[in-house]
Amino acid sequence: MYKKNSFGYLNYLILRYFVLIMMSLIVFAPLVVMISSAFKIDSELYDFPMRIIPKTPTMENFNQLADRFPLYILNSIKLTFIIVAVQLLTAATGAYAFSKLRWKGRDIVFMFYVASIMVPVHSIIIPQFLIVRNLGLYNTHMALILTGAFTAFGTFLIKQFFLTIPDSFSEAAFIDGADDFTVFFKIIIPLSKPVFATQVILSFRYFWNDFFSPLIYITSQNLKTLPLGMSDFTNEFYTYKGPQMAASFISIIPVMIIFLATQKYFVQGAASTGIKG
Repeated sequence: MYKKNSFGYLNYLILRYFVLIMMSLIVFAPLVVMISSAFKIDSELYDFPMRIIPKTPTMENFNQLADRFPLYILNSIKLTFIIVAVQLLTAATGAYAFSKLRWKGRDIVFMFYVASIMVPVHSIIIPQFLIVRNLGLYNTHMALILTGAFTAFGTFLIKQFFLTIPDSFSEAAFIDGADDFTVFFKIIIPLSKPVFATQVILSFRYFWNDFFSPLIYITSQNLKTLPLGMSDFTNEFYTYKGPQMAASFISIIPVMIIFLATQKYFVQGAASTGIKG
């Protein structure tokens, strides 16, 4: 490797940062185009060559969202926060059972549970739909909550983190008279903020942007989520790209806020998960 302060090391740094900058531009280019398009009038959306800065910036695209999109946003916020909270609870309790408790057949059950990750959701959507309909939950938000309540990947992720927590912590608590619930809520959970933040970000991003499940289970206009509501601007004859880009711009703001608020824990969780298995 090059020595620091040498000419070769300087060239290496220049090349590395050049590659990183170019990759960043590639990643951010669609985002810049989306934000730019959100403030353009229809005629400018099809200009060639494309302008990043609109000639006549307008808020008309956002004004067209005023009727129904506040309701779509509230529906998405409500559903996403409920599903993420339920998933975090089921994944954390399952991970504790698979990592800290000793019971017959534990590893076999865990193997089959994790193997369910490989089953495409589209292959089970018909029997799942029939169950939801027979329970009388079709066209309700409860259908989305129940079908999204469990996550095999989240359980696996949190279990791997729990394995890095020394058993001596819980053993000392058991000696002092604590039970499993006390150990879980007062020892395991406070030590697991990084992996919980990681799971929250992954689940929040998925369900906030989920289009497929609401498309299957929701038909009422008042129950639509934000991704499903964006389809209102597309019909068989025309796509209203300006309002669609404005809605897309609004939709990324909560995800960015969640990530920025939890990024420190996210990095810690991503770095520490999977060290022990």
